Amino acid sequence: MRWQDVEREVQKIAESVWSSKAEAEDVANIKCDTVLKPKKDYWILIEVSKRNDLNKLREDVTKLNSMKQALFAKRIYSECYFVTSSDHTTLRGTGDALEVEVHSLETFASKFIGSRQYISERLGSPFGSAVHPDTGRVDDKSYTAIAYFDDVGRTYSIKDISKELKSGKKIVLMGEFGSGKSRCIMEIFKDLIQSDGQFPPLAINLRESYGVKKFNRLISDHLDNIGLGEYSDNIVRSVRRGQQITLLDGFDEIGSQPWSGDPNRLRETRKRSLEGVRDLIANCGNAGILLTGREHYFSSDNEMAECLGVDLSQLMILKCPEEFSDDELAEYLKLNTTLKSVPDWMPRKPLICQLLARLSSDEVERLESTAEGELEFFESVFDAICARETKLNPAIFKDSLKDILLLLAQRTREKYASSETISTEEINKIFFEVTGSSPVDEAAQLLQKLPYLGRTGNGGTDRVFIDDYAKDGLRGIALAKSIQIYEKEIARHKWVQPLGELGLRMLSRNAGLGHDTEKFAKHCCAHANNQVGCDFVAARLLVEEDEIDYRGFSLHDGAIKDLPLIDVKISNLSMNAVEIGELTVEGVEFDSVRFTDCLVEVLKGVSDFSGFGGVFVNPTIGKSEDASSTARISELNLTDRQKTLLAIIKKLFFQKGKGRKEEALLRGAEKYWDQNAAERVIQYLLSNKIITPARGRQGNLYIPERKHVRRMSQIMKMQNNSKDELWVLMQQI
Repeated sequence: MRWQDVEREVQKIAESVWSSKAEAEDVANIKCDTVLKPKKDYWILIEVSKRNDLNKLREDVTKLNSMKQALFAKRIYSECYFVTSSDHTTLRGTGDALEVEVHSLETFASKFIGSRQYISERLGSPFGSAVHPDTGRVDDKSYTAIAYFDDVGRTYSIKDISKELKSGKKIVLMGEFGSGKSRCIMEIFKDLIQSDGQFPPLAINLRESYGVKKFNRLISDHLDNIGLGEYSDNIVRSVRRGQQITLLDGFDEIGSQPWSGDPNRLRETRKRSLEGVRDLIANCGNAGILLTGREHYFSSDNEMAECLGVDLSQLMILKCPEEFSDDELAEYLKLNTTLKSVPDWMPRKPLICQLLARLSSDEVERLESTAEGELEFFESVFDAICARETKLNPAIFKDSLKDILLLLAQRTREKYASSETISTEEINKIFFEVTGSSPVDEAAQLLQKLPYLGRTGNGGTDRVFIDDYAKDGLRGIALAKSIQIYEKEIARHKWVQPLGELGLRMLSRNAGLGHDTEKFAKHCCAHANNQVGCDFVAARLLVEEDEIDYRGFSLHDGAIKDLPLIDVKISNLSMNAVEIGELTVEGVEFDSVRFTDCLVEVLKGVSDFSGFGGVFVNPTIGKSEDASSTARISELNLTDRQKTLLAIIKKLFFQKGKGRKEEALLRGAEKYWDQNAAERVIQYLLSNKIITPARGRQGNLYIPERKHVRRMSQIMKMQNNSKDELWVLMQQI
């Protein structure tokens, strides 16, 4: 630093310590760089040296002593400090002899506002939820740089945000749970202390600030928590003068709040809980402030600005990306794991990647290679997320939180997708059903920021599941749990939303599809909840092999998302007035099967049901896509060998169902089928364990390994631009 910059920093520190104006002044006809007068008979004299010559530095120290003696003659007591940007250790002896304290800028800042101590203690303490998931200590994983973005799509790096904070910007960073908000605070702190070690930013976890109404208490409590309370008064004055950036993590976690179904009361309690933050913003001068929190906490951005006491136009609002990009994921894996890739089905949220990083390569390989690996990992993530939330807020037990989320997901099945919002009254009721008591204090606070839920965007207090993948998985787990305990009350609920693929697989994994599940489904169909029966039928078709006997199962009403009748024999099933989102009919055999008055939104594989006399009675078809994907491949400007490869990939990896018959791979691709190429492709897929063989009712079946879906998708997408070994093989035949 230039000596003028050192002098300016020293003056800012001194003003915070002695609450006086720091100015240059002549004392006893000697010019002094900085003089402060806390009292009429008590002065502070500070000299900042720009010299490098040791003898001249000693002369400056002697001058301070001369001024001290002159003031003492006038009955003015003075403290003298000498600050130099060069090595000060050899001057200490001279200073001690002349009653002058000698410092570097760093030791001067550390003596009075604990700068060095604060940086050390803060780096050793957790930044919000950026903790190791097992130990709760500071997250020691290497940071993967991600881009944060504003509402017009501009992106910001850690250094960009630091630059904005240095210019005095008030920034709000929002994101859903597990998106890396706390880690962002941690990295910005590290970046800022590189350029300003004298006035380090204050990084405060707001969940430790229960009931705080004034900014000085917010700061004091924070310093007490890390054992540096002795510096509170000086740092409060420093903040008031706008000399320190403040990083506030978790505006959604600041103290307990009453939980109410009254939107106006909720807004008022949120505003009241942020009194201390609002006071800090009002009293921090021109210093920058960064606040983080979950996006859905406030009902609107306008409410957020009002609670913070800032005009919305003066706030810079940034958002965390929900997931890593492919490049960011690759960088994270490289820095923190020995893994080369992650399972295709795994969400790319930073929190989930952190949980995956705890596993060994062998364990990840096992999850990828087993049929239920995705389901096992989903449940372990669900458990870890609930453990994390209740560790941060121990007012609710982990298992209770899991039950609340499962019940919420299940209750939304009673609403159509366009209106499946969840009111505060409903959350209240479900909390009582699970725990036997009403939510108060910290428990109420947790309900306002439940994982997987977000605000609806209409300015109200209602919540909605923001992750359809997770919602479907939770619904499947919830239904399986109801079946396991034979919860008869479910039969009296009228569900209108079907399970998706993940939910159906979760149902099969946790409850099975045997006699007990069938019995429960029939019980539900005998009352109001026909949807359970639809889920049972769809689940069997999804996970079982090429012959399924439904043993006279009958459905009336309800919905099924996807019904892939592909290379399978179906027997003894009756459906009446069932709504089917997508029905694919290809290579299916029927025995005592009847679909009556069913609505099919999209029909694939055939143009109509004219060839299935008596099976489909009085159907309603929204649209037909009888030209299958394998047929459309013929229109591509590719060789027959390449088209054959794409047809096989499409059939095996991107059509519903558990596996494909060997002869079914040809169906629809007769125009361009290259038998030699097909044999080479199958041989390659088998030898590299991309597919596995199985015996079916009428010959061989091929079962795709799900961990290779992304690779196959890239081949389908890139085609002639693909460098994949399998694509190259087609060019070499």
